[in-house]
Amino acid sequence: MRVLVTGGAGFIGSYLVPALLERGDEVAVFDLAEEPLTLARHRDRIGYVRGDLGAPADLYRAMMMCRPEGVLHLGAMLAGPCEENPGRGFRVNFGSTQALLDACVAQQARKFFMVSSIAVFGRDVPEPVRDDAPKNPETVYGQTKLACEHLLQWYARKRALDACALRFTWVFGPGRTTGITATYSSLVLDAIARGEPVAIPNPGERGDWLYVRDAVRAILAVWDQGGLAQRIFNVAGGVHSIRDVVDIALRIRPGARVDFGGSTAPLSPYPAAYDDAPARSQFGWRPGYTIEAAVAEHLRVVASG
Repeated sequence: MRVLVTGGAGFIGSYLVPALLERGDEVAVFDLAEEPLTLARHRDRIGYVRGDLGAPADLYRAMMMCRPEGVLHLGAMLAGPCEENPGRGFRVNFGSTQALLDACVAQQARKFFMVSSIAVFGRDVPEPVRDDAPKNPETVYGQTKLACEHLLQWYARKRALDACALRFTWVFGPGRTTGITATYSSLVLDAIARGEPVAIPNPGERGDWLYVRDAVRAILAVWDQGGLAQRIFNVAGGVHSIRDVVDIALRIRPGARVDFGGSTAPLSPYPAAYDDAPARSQFGWRPGYTIEAAVAEHLRVVASG
């Protein structure tokens, strides 16, 4: 299939694009980066369109150039920048989703996928959080993603577009450097892998850890299934405290210098545990990595440079 991946040079995209190529898909990437360094090994096998998600003309140009049969919309403005500039957050996140959905209908693209977020939920919902739990986002980023979810479902109902989205939990793995949860997941493991000292103020905080390669497996599973009555799903890995995951890392790298703080206050604005039973039953989602295997691979990849 001929596909366009927005944000393809980003963290999840840098894993998804090679997986698509391996399957034999024809891939074009849309991203703001001048040189997609994360995709350097595959640069001669992908089409690359540089542009701004906040500029609809750039997105329409990319769609016209690539004429994709499907769009995988990974690109977004992250939580911190959205809090600093809510207007631009909505222009980028909601505006890009609307432009791409419009272009899919206009060009008769068959499929549309979007990465949503657990940020659509507030901390006031019962855990494990169900797909249909009340949505009360505490961040502007979460508000933008919730608006995108409603728009996606409208296009599925009114324009008969095969559109779906996944809400990922704490996605971690080599290469993640941005986002709220990266501070106490990927960046902590990076420091341990490199032998750098790391201070963890909130070791008791619990979250759902989803390895990036499993996130990609979930995208491909729901993408291949298609035609689902339910359009938006939670996808979870497993709930662990930060201390528990760091203890796994310390068994692999016992000389690491880690300073645990004593705070019990959660720093994440999101709930900790999620129910992903619909994803498991409707398109066969299952994590492929245990937390031990994921941590071991993360440390090995980062340490090898």
